[in-house]
Amino acid sequence: MKKLFYPLGAVTLTAVLLLIVNLQSGATEDLDRYGQDVFGRMDFLLFFGFFGGEIFLATVSIAAILFLWFRRNNYVGMIIILLAVAGGNVLNKLIKTATERPRPGDQLAEAGYSFPSGHAMVSIIAAVVIIYLLTEKSGQTAVQIMLFSGALLLSALAGLSRLPDQAHYFSDVVGGWLLGYTYAVICLLIYEVIMKRRTVKKTM
Repeated sequence: MKKLFYPLGAVTLTAVLLLIVNLQSGATEDLDRYGQDVFGRMDFLLFFGFFGGEIFLATVSIAAILFLWFRRNNYVGMIIILLAVAGGNVLNKLIKTATERPRPGDQLAEAGYSFPSGHAMVSIIAAVVIIYLLTEKSGQTAVQIMLFSGALLLSALAGLSRLPDQAHYFSDVVGGWLLGYTYAVICLLIYEVIMKRRTVKKTM
């Protein structure tokens, strides 16, 4: 699965940069209209917003950190989870401030700007990084695929949950997924570089 991770990260980085460039030109209107037409009336999606919220993601992250601490003694992995989830949340807010995209409609209940969706971005960061770190030594590809599929499905539903209440445009959600995956790959690259250097030092 590692062979797919990094090339896909390059693709998502390119895609999100193109999306950001086209935000101000109105080129995303067709995409936003399509997303609202397809998902905007699916009120059941609102339930899944919980899985992209800060409380759920913080709880899952803490549980993963404790597992890596007590069961794996993987202190680098613990730091990477903090860098990924907490850092991804900070990055999301910085990009929102930089793009200054207003939310759709009259969103009095939603503070801040619209692009990218934090639910979509941070949930996919947590999904990719946490599942990767928890399963890297399992050697069971089928289990990895199942866990990744389940986690990514929850991330997809969490992102789409922002459309029925018009908290985000569809391009905000897509941008969140793209940027989140890219950032997750960067965090995992950092992790692998550190772990390889530690391995080399031990063998010297």
